[in-house]
Amino acid sequence: MIIILKYFYNIEGAKRKWLLSRCQFPNCFPFFTTEWHSLFYYTENHDRRSQVKDLSDLEHQLKGGHNAEYDHEAFLGKEKAHEFDRLTPEQSKQRLGVLVDKIDSNNDGLVTEPEMVAWIKYIQRRYVTEDAKTQWANYELEGAASMSWDYYMERTYGSATDETEMNSETKLHFKEMKDRDYRRFKLADVDYDGKLTFTEYVNFLHPEDAPHMREVVVKETLDDLDKNKDGRISIDEYIVDMWPDMGKETEPEWVTTEREHFEKWRDLNKDGFLDSNEIQHWVMPDDYDHAIAESRHLIYEADSSKDGNLTKREILDHSDLFVGSQATDFGEAFKYSHDEF
Repeated sequence: MIIILKYFYNIEGAKRKWLLSRCQFPNCFPFFTTEWHSLFYYTENHDRRSQVKDLSDLEHQLKGGHNAEYDHEAFLGKEKAHEFDRLTPEQSKQRLGVLVDKIDSNNDGLVTEPEMVAWIKYIQRRYVTEDAKTQWANYELEGAASMSWDYYMERTYGSATDETEMNSETKLHFKEMKDRDYRRFKLADVDYDGKLTFTEYVNFLHPEDAPHMREVVVKETLDDLDKNKDGRISIDEYIVDMWPDMGKETEPEWVTTEREHFEKWRDLNKDGFLDSNEIQHWVMPDDYDHAIAESRHLIYEADSSKDGNLTKREILDHSDLFVGSQATDFGEAFKYSHDEF
C-alpha cells in the first residue's frame, strides 16, 4: 500500500508561511503495489508553518499591488470563494448583502471590527471542522466515539506497518512518519485514555489551532529544517528550505529580504541560529492575529465615512474587495448554521 504524505508549500512575498497540513489516509487514496521500495512518496515541499493559521495560501501582496483574492478567501473561506467566480456582478452583490446581515450580529446596521473578526474566525473554524469531519468519516468507526492508536495505524498505513519487508530507506521514512504521528496522537489525547475523540482528532489533524499542541508544531518545524540535526536552524537551512536553488543562481530580491528578516526579527538572541523558543515565536507568534489584521485591512479599505465601522452600503460599494464575480466560499455559507451571530 502506498501512502502519499504531502506537505504544501507557499511563500507570501517576503513573509514565509507554513500551514501545518499533512495528508492522512482519507485524503491519500491508497494504491496497492508489490514494489515495497515504492512504499512511500515523500514530497519535500513541506508546508509546516502553523502560527495562528493564515487566512489564505495566496500572497496578500503581489508585485503588481494588492491581491484581492487573498481577501476573498479570508472573508468567504478558501473552498467556497470560487463560487463567486461563476456569479454575475448582480448576483454577487445580492449574496454579499445577505452575508452582511449575518455578520451584523446585533442588527444595528453597522459591521464593527469585533463583528468582522468574529466572522473571519468563524470561517477559519468551519474549514478546520469540516476537514476533520470528512477525514473522520473515512475511518469508518461504525459509531464508535473514539479511535485507538492501533486502529489509526491500521487505517492509515495498513499492511505497510510490516517493517521486515522494507528496505533501509523506506524503513527510515516510515519511522519518521510513525514517530511524527505518534507524537501528535499523544499530545492530542488530553484525557490520556489512549484514544482520540473527534474533538481530540481535530487537534491531531490541525495542531496549529490548539495551544496545547504548540510543542509538536515547533518540533516538526525543527525536524524539517534542521538538516544537520544539531537542534537548531541556521540561516542557510532557513533559506534553502524555501529556495532550493541557493548557491546555483543569483539570489532573488525576496530571498535577500528573507535573510534580513532572519537576522533582524527571527534570530532574537543574535547567535545566527533559531532555537525552539525562536521557532515558536516565528511560527506561532503571540503578538499577531491574522483575523484581526485582515478585519482592520478590510474596514480601512471600505470605510468611506472613516468612522471605523462598515455599513452595508459601504461593503456593497466595495464588493470587489470582499467577493468576486464573473466581471472572485460563499454559497456554502448559507448551508451552515451560524449560531455565533
